[in-house]
Amino acid sequence: MAKRGAGIIIVNLMLWLSLSLSSAETGDPHVHKPEHEMPKILLTNCMALDLPPAAKEGLKLTMREHLEAIDAIVGALAREDFARAEILTNEELGFPKHHVAMQREEGATFPPEYHELAMAHHLAAEALGAAITTKDLKQILPHLEQTIHACVKCHQVFRLRD
Repeated sequence: MAKRGAGIIIVNLMLWLSLSLSSAETGDPHVHKPEHEMPKILLTNCMALDLPPAAKEGLKLTMREHLEAIDAIVGALAREDFARAEILTNEELGFPKHHVAMQREEGATFPPEYHELAMAHHLAAEALGAAITTKDLKQILPHLEQTIHACVKCHQVFRLRD
């Protein structure tokens, strides 16, 4: 029971840290450096995505599913259910989900910056899925942080036009 409690605390702490640190850059050399860099997109203004209604609803559904997947992955990691966490990561955040999202968006046109951030998210998720196979939270959590950071970056840059 203590082991599970420690796992929950660690995962929650990583989530809090990833969200806190995502908006601030640090020069600390001990901070985890991602295997692949996030696209360098200037955050001067939030860009509005002007999508047709069906594509807008498809994108909203995908974003909700991503959030639910992150929640379920964190829960699985807290329970040390690595097999479930890996399946969720690969199926709900990796490239298979990207293909589902593209179908839902019905050919809507997105800015190149959106595609760059989406690819960074899916690459981070694929790396997370691979890290989960190690069953080592010290290797997994930095990849979870990077995956969440990719979500945060995209939501900082884009919003749906009302």
